[in-house]
Amino acid sequence: MSRDIEDLIRSAQEHQADRAVPPDRIRSALPRRAVVVRRRQRYGLLGATVAAVAVAGAVTVPVLALRGGDPASSTTAPGAAGTAAPSTGATAAPVPAGTLPRDIALRYRPTWVPAGLIEGIRQHVAVEPGAARAEPWLVRVWKKQAVAGDPWDGPEMSLNVRTVAPGYGANRDTSGEAVDINGAEGEYVNAKGDTKAYVTWLADERTALSVSVNGLALSKADLLRTARSVRPDTGLSAVPVRLGWLPTGWTANSVAVSGTGAAAWRAQVSAFSLGSTGKPKEGAGGQLSVTVGSSTEAPSGGEQLTVGGHPARHPVRTDEPGQGLIYLVVDLGGGRVMTVVGQGAGLTLDDVRKVAERTEVSPAGQSWLDR
Repeated sequence: MSRDIEDLIRSAQEHQADRAVPPDRIRSALPRRAVVVRRRQRYGLLGATVAAVAVAGAVTVPVLALRGGDPASSTTAPGAAGTAAPSTGATAAPVPAGTLPRDIALRYRPTWVPAGLIEGIRQHVAVEPGAARAEPWLVRVWKKQAVAGDPWDGPEMSLNVRTVAPGYGANRDTSGEAVDINGAEGEYVNAKGDTKAYVTWLADERTALSVSVNGLALSKADLLRTARSVRPDTGLSAVPVRLGWLPTGWTANSVAVSGTGAAAWRAQVSAFSLGSTGKPKEGAGGQLSVTVGSSTEAPSGGEQLTVGGHPARHPVRTDEPGQGLIYLVVDLGGGRVMTVVGQGAGLTLDDVRKVAERTEVSPAGQSWLDR
């Protein structure tokens, strides 16, 4: 637990920056910061995200995690309409509209993947902190086995679908080995043997696609076969955790869903505030994560509280990197724990508590995780 908040907070952005495709290809519009910070978060602001574990079969949205019954035992818990009265003095402000979708648009999928790989992560990034414009980014990840905890650990193959700025195609880097992807001009780059390589191409003038491997031994032939099998996917993937409130000036920007099955999924949601400088690493900028899962990586102990009728605790770190982090861990019952972690932009424990109280959890729509 020695990471500072910059290491903890961007499961979407920094994780992908470590994955082979350079910014001048798939993420040319991302700020340089997203490329420099490359360490994954094991926890915390996690990349400021929400994680959740839920039960399959519920058909109505949202179960408000902190109000009343266990989502596993009822379709809608008492008070689950997302209108829980705040228990703190924080100023009310809605989560900015349009930042995160209720369902992840899948957009594209490979119709062939190498034997033994299963899809284990779906991630939607709505906007990068500090980006000039919102250019949505989808990541779908295949692994050899499902992961219950930190989904970003271990070898993987990923499909990246990036909305790019107008004119991207004429200015993109084409220094890799030229390859044909179903009639489109693409590039193959072998960055580190067969275990770190990618293929990238344009599906249309505003959509850049790539298939990459990181730590996974995959031949060039199989990587190209996977890329050439990619087809449009009109499906939607439900977002199981929704932030119902953020402090004024904060934006929810990323959500990832993973897990070992429909009854044991994990979701991550991130949020940020740029502060007065408009730059995520300077001035009063802040970052936040909400995690609902089967366990927590927060420190042990802490002040005992009650949040939304559930037992909770407020751990405090004394090490230098963690002194500024505000933790709140809430026992939701049924083997589920919500952890909210935040820092910066004037964030207080009352704010963190209110974020937890207004977070909605719905178990529906995760059957894609069943193998």
